[in-house]
Amino acid sequence: MNNTGSEGNKMEKTMERAGNFLPRVDESAGSPNAVDNRVVSLTAPASIAAEQYRSLYYRLERMRELRPLKVVGITSAMPGEGKTVTTVNLALAAARANPERRILLIDADLRRGQVAQVLGIRGRPGLSELLSGECEVRELVRRFHATRMAVITAGGTPEEPTQALASARMKQFLKLVRDHFDEIYVDLPPTLPFADASILGHQTDGLLMVVRAHHSQAKTVTQAMEQLGGAPVLGCVLNGAEMSAAPYLKEYSSNKK
Repeated sequence: MNNTGSEGNKMEKTMERAGNFLPRVDESAGSPNAVDNRVVSLTAPASIAAEQYRSLYYRLERMRELRPLKVVGITSAMPGEGKTVTTVNLALAAARANPERRILLIDADLRRGQVAQVLGIRGRPGLSELLSGECEVRELVRRFHATRMAVITAGGTPEEPTQALASARMKQFLKLVRDHFDEIYVDLPPTLPFADASILGHQTDGLLMVVRAHHSQAKTVTQAMEQLGGAPVLGCVLNGAEMSAAPYLKEYSSNKK
């Protein structure tokens, strides 16, 4: 018997309740002392690094003038290149730039989700529990600090992450959050060696590939791009590089009165 329709209706109702419940969820979650120092959009908003994340956000804003970019996925070729920190900082930059917009950050890395750890919030229940039917959407959505940014963590690691992300329930979930949020930033799994990022990448409006300076190999990045197989890649984000503009920005910041 096919219960897809009834599950979709149930998810729709719980999403509506989650939207109403959002202002009261986890007000104290992610205190500044618990947040990873690399989340510079929150811990050091006046820093050069935070300014780079704001610049990245406004580049996406300019792209939005030409094409729909409601759901943006962030991935990398391999683990350890900084995709999670990039995603979190980008989502926070969005929330700070447009307080009136409803921003959603989703950790869809069901193998090694780190958003909860980086933000210093509880990790369960999360997306994994939603996809397995163990909980409802309203149990997952958490508002971060005094912003309109909502967070859905990855939760536990399912036995078959690829199958969970490729499920009809995941497609329903992404469709519903499109209707209830203005901007959605998805921390995807690394592109290699699994198919997870490719599966979800085709359900986004655009993908960013995080490349770590002096770490990522060109051959590996090329393989990752091929693995994505026609997904809407917007470009690459160079992480961990020395910026030639840094001296100017530092001087400008120190002289600003």
